[in-house]
Amino acid sequence: MTRAMVRRRSASPGRVELLDVEFAPPPDPAVAMRRIAAEALILQDEAEAVLADVARGEHLGRVAPRGGPLVRRFFALADAVPPAVACPDPADRRTADTLRTILTHHAMQVSTALDFLAVAWRSERLADHVRRISGLGEPALILERLYRDLIHRDG
Repeated sequence: MTRAMVRRRSASPGRVELLDVEFAPPPDPAVAMRRIAAEALILQDEAEAVLADVARGEHLGRVAPRGGPLVRRFFALADAVPPAVACPDPADRRTADTLRTILTHHAMQVSTALDFLAVAWRSERLADHVRRISGLGEPALILERLYRDLIHRDG
């Protein structure tokens, strides 16, 4: 913790108060991103299972209770990724942008698959599209590489 003396105007005109304040160092964005990526990898496995169930045409009432919370958590993790202003290192900014994009992709992929499953009964073309859902794709592999890079960054 860093200590500093801060000047503040007093309620009385012409007076200044000195306050002794402690400041915590800013959190390391790489640590936060490593934690977020680790959780996302675990959720990614469950998302793949939900997407496989969707492709098999499982009943929406059995798939949605698992998929809905995944969608919300992926979006929450995307919101938790450190913003660009918290990442002084350009590599951290790129990592944060990539991580946020992947998490949003995963949320949208699961959400869209559930939406398609809900209406697949309306046409054979929609049902065929649902059967061709094959998972999270390349972003899932990128997340795995990104996590490995975050782990190796600190040794």
